[in-house]
Amino acid sequence: MAGNKRLISVSVNAVLLFVSAIMVVPLLLFLNISLKTKEEFLKFPYELASSFQWSNFTEAWQQAELGIYFQNSFIYALGSAALIAITASLAAFPIARQHFKGANLLYAIFMIALFLPGAIVPTLFLMNKLALINTMHGFILLQAGGGLSIAVFIFVSFVKSLPKDLDEAAWMDGCGYFRYIFRIIFPLMKPAIATVTMLQCIGSWNDFINPYLYLHDKELRPLTSGVYLFVGKFTVNWPLLAAAIILVACPLILLFIFLQRFIISGITSGSVKG
Repeated sequence: MAGNKRLISVSVNAVLLFVSAIMVVPLLLFLNISLKTKEEFLKFPYELASSFQWSNFTEAWQQAELGIYFQNSFIYALGSAALIAITASLAAFPIARQHFKGANLLYAIFMIALFLPGAIVPTLFLMNKLALINTMHGFILLQAGGGLSIAVFIFVSFVKSLPKDLDEAAWMDGCGYFRYIFRIIFPLMKPAIATVTMLQCIGSWNDFINPYLYLHDKELRPLTSGVYLFVGKFTVNWPLLAAAIILVACPLILLFIFLQRFIISGITSGSVKG
């Protein structure tokens, strides 16, 4: 019996190491390429860099004007994450507690939306009518709307795992509805909020198609547009492109490391109770 458990543990660890390698190796490969000269990469693409060209990062930052793109991406990612955390949590609490008729139907609609493709033409028409195209606040609303369904799903699962005794105690103490949500429920939902924030930031940070559809001005576009400038029609400066990709990936890596503890507990919350 002990031998079977050990075999299972070794197998699981081997799978996890393999999956981790799939994630980490491309980053290490890009880091190695980013430290080469263009000539060295063309001659020895798979060998380790002979001399570290740290200037590639500075050159990539300047050539692609990543400063303004970084600023825009931070605004879109953090703005949409904050908006979705507030709206989805406020919607999830009454749905999870069945505070109104049709709560299950509304929850089912959110779940169905998870599996539906994005309606580009109606969205373009609606945003054009509301004068939200080519505006920062319009793009934040668009990205928040795209991640609303998964956020509601995570928050509802988390709220269902909280004991209802908290609700009853708050009502008996005369705690108001919104005060109870913001003062008691929100602090308890930190793991779920961290999970939703991470998912939304990743989706917003890596968004490539939507900026070209809804943002016409170059000054309003995010980082993905800046990195795309390095892809030429006939030639590509791969070391500079790799340096730009490393610069783009660093904020998400740091965010994940910072929120890792909350993300794991947020994903597993509600898995026992439903």
